Amino acid sequence: MQLKITARHFDISDDLKDYADKEATKLEKYFNNIIDGNLVLTLDKSRMNAELSLKVQGMVLNTNSSDFDVYDAVEKAISKMETRLRKYKSKLTDKKPRNGQTIKTTENWENNEPIE
Repeated sequence: MQLKITARHFDISDDLKDYADKEATKLEKYFNNIIDGNLVLTLDKSRMNAELSLKVQGMVLNTNSSDFDVYDAVEKAISKMETRLRKYKSKLTDKKPRNGQTIKTTENWENNEPIE
């Protein structure tokens, strides 16, 4: 996953970049098809805002968080994104029938013949 980090109204340190990269790579264990991501860190008076957007298979997921510490703001944005990725993945793998259709599974097969 390619993560682009942008800082607004302050200079970002190398330690913060490394921390954000390390935390963002943890997201790949929740969803494998992450194309790229953007992390925007903004200083508003004394609050740090972190906006994380990930481009995944067919969709863009966004999260926002704010805190007085930049590391905590990044951590909160990452944890919110973990939840969003889990929900999106379960939505993709959900196998509920649509419009009254039935889904043929291995339980519907007898003697390797499909039941209709």
